[in-house]
Amino acid sequence: MQIKVGSNENQAIYTNFQTQEKAAAEGSQNGEKLQRKTIIFAGDLPLHKDSITLRRQQAQKKAKELVQNAWDVDRKTDQSIAKYEALAEEQKKEILVNRDRILECRDRKENLREGYGVEKDSQEQKDLELLERRYYPNNGEFADVDFTKEERERLKELEGGPLTEYQQRCLEIDGEEQIFKIREGRAESALGAYNGAVRSIKQERLKSHEMTDAQNNAKKVMEQASKDIQGMLLDEAKDHVDETYEETREEAEEKAEEKEAEEEKIELRKEQKELMEARIDEVREESHETEEASREQEKDAREEAAFLKDMAEAGMNVAGAGDAVNAEIKDMLNKLKLIEADIKGIEVDEEI
Repeated sequence: MQIKVGSNENQAIYTNFQTQEKAAAEGSQNGEKLQRKTIIFAGDLPLHKDSITLRRQQAQKKAKELVQNAWDVDRKTDQSIAKYEALAEEQKKEILVNRDRILECRDRKENLREGYGVEKDSQEQKDLELLERRYYPNNGEFADVDFTKEERERLKELEGGPLTEYQQRCLEIDGEEQIFKIREGRAESALGAYNGAVRSIKQERLKSHEMTDAQNNAKKVMEQASKDIQGMLLDEAKDHVDETYEETREEAEEKAEEKEAEEEKIELRKEQKELMEARIDEVREESHETEEASREQEKDAREEAAFLKDMAEAGMNVAGAGDAVNAEIKDMLNKLKLIEADIKGIEVDEEI
C-alpha cells in the first residue's frame, strides 16, 4: 500500500493500493479474488478535527512564543543600544560645549593681553606662562611639568612677590578653563564607555543570532506539528480503509453465499425437472404400450365378434350348445363395447 500525504490536512490524501484476499464459499473449492483501488480524500474521512486543530494551535502558540521571546530580547537590546547611543550623543554635546568654553577662555586671555599691551615675548608674559604651568599642569598647552633650575628660582621669586593685574586676571580665566577642561575629559571618558557598550552589545548580538535561532526553532516546531498531523491523517485513513475493506469483504462473502444457495436451488430445480421429464417419458411410453395392446385386443375382439356374428346370422349352431353359444356371443359383444369405451377414455386422458 502506497500513501502520499500533503503538509496540510485540507489537502487530499491520495491512497492507491491493491489488495487480494481469498473468500472461499461454503462447499466450494475455488476462491474468489477481491481487488480494489481507492482514492480517499481527507474531507471524506471521519477525522478527529478537534485533535488536529488543537495540535496545530499548540504548535503555533509555541512558535509564536519562541519568536516573541526573541523579539522581546531583541527589542530590549535595541532599547539598550538606543539608550547608550543617546547618552553618547549627550556626551558629545558636552564635549563640544566645554571645548567652546575653553576657546572662549583663551580668546578672553588674548584680548586681555592685547588690552594690557603685553607682548608675547615679554617677561610679564613669560612669567604668566610659567605660573600657568605651575598651577594648571593639565592644560593642553602646559602638559610638561618639568621645570629647569632657573624656572624653579623664578617661581620662588614670583610666589613671594605681587602679580600684575593682567597676570591675576589671566590666572582666574585659567581656573575657569581648567574646570571646562575637566568636564571635557569626563565627557570624553563617558563617550568612550557608551560607545564601547554599544559595540559590545552589537558583537554579542552577532554571536547569539537570537532572532534567527528563534525563527529556525519556530520553523522546526511547525514542521514537527505538520508531521504529527500527517501521521494522524494517515492513521485515520488506514483505519477507514481497513474498516471499509472489511465491510466490502463481508458483503462479498454474503453475496457469494447467497449466490451459492441460489445455484443450489437452480440445480435442485433442474434435477426435479429432469426427473419429471423422465417420468413423463415413462408414462408416455407406458401409455403407448397400453394403447397398442388395447388396440390389438380390440382388433382381435372385433374380428372374433364379427366372426361370431356372421355365424349367428348364418344360423350356424354348435352341436349341443346353440343357446349357450348365442349367450356367449352377446356377452362378448357387450365386453367389446366396454373395451372400446376404455380405449376412448385413454385417448382423452392422454390428450389432457
